[in-house]
Amino acid sequence: MKHSWRIFELILAGIQVCSGLVILFFVYITCTEYYTFLWKNPLVDHQRIVLMAVRKNITLVFVSLIAISSAILLIKNLSKGWVTSVITWFMFAIILIINSYRLNQSNPGELDLISIFILGIITVVLITIILALFNIEFRQKYNPTLKNGLL
Repeated sequence: MKHSWRIFELILAGIQVCSGLVILFFVYITCTEYYTFLWKNPLVDHQRIVLMAVRKNITLVFVSLIAISSAILLIKNLSKGWVTSVITWFMFAIILIINSYRLNQSNPGELDLISIFILGIITVVLITIILALFNIEFRQKYNPTLKNGLL
């Protein structure tokens, strides 16, 4: 594998760790906001508050943990890291598209033309990263076959 692709691989792993930590940070902030807002309401059971906050964000917690673990496996040059990294970037793109669609359905005026353009650029960048991970250099390095369970 060429040195530039190894650097690209390490940069992607670093971005995955950072994005996973940022997602966990925002989930923590969201959960504490739910908790402090609903704590003041005496009619709501406090155990239900925590369950509601976690239930709304459990997908993001799983995605962030998968992103961090796949980045660690990618840094260790394991083939499972490559596969989970491709899956992670694919999940990032799908979550961005789904959340944008939900936001547009709930508040049609919330996304203006510039926001839609920026979301489109981010989606194209994520798809480009996925396609770059399917480069011949990575396929030769990790050698995905049906026998080793990577296809």
